[in-house]
Amino acid sequence: MTDPIEAEVVRHHEDLARWLGSEAEDGLLDTFRRMHHPEFSLVAIDGARVDLAGLSDALAGARNAVPGLTIGIEQFELVIRTGQVVVCRFLERHSVGSSRRVTAVLVPDESARYGVRWLSVHETAVP
Repeated sequence: MTDPIEAEVVRHHEDLARWLGSEAEDGLLDTFRRMHHPEFSLVAIDGARVDLAGLSDALAGARNAVPGLTIGIEQFELVIRTGQVVVCRFLERHSVGSSRRVTAVLVPDESARYGVRWLSVHETAVP
């Protein structure tokens, strides 16, 4: 994997799986939060819209809630990449629970881990 966008998607989900699984080290949630744009929003598989504060609050109470969780990223596809925005789509496969097809919008930020921050995510459940 050489594309920095795909690398960010994979790393972000590895961090999430560690937080929700059984390897949540101190500071991991703060690292995860910092990868999001302040105006971040998520449309979850149940259709609920969640802002960054809501996501952070939900995750704060979910540390180690799914022991052994892994999240794999498959079928990664760049939809568009410009100097202002990146849109990608991928299959997020959970070892425990449901998988989902995700469309994500990321925006450039040179100070971010792979040069982008998460602005918007839309999840659709995959049976």
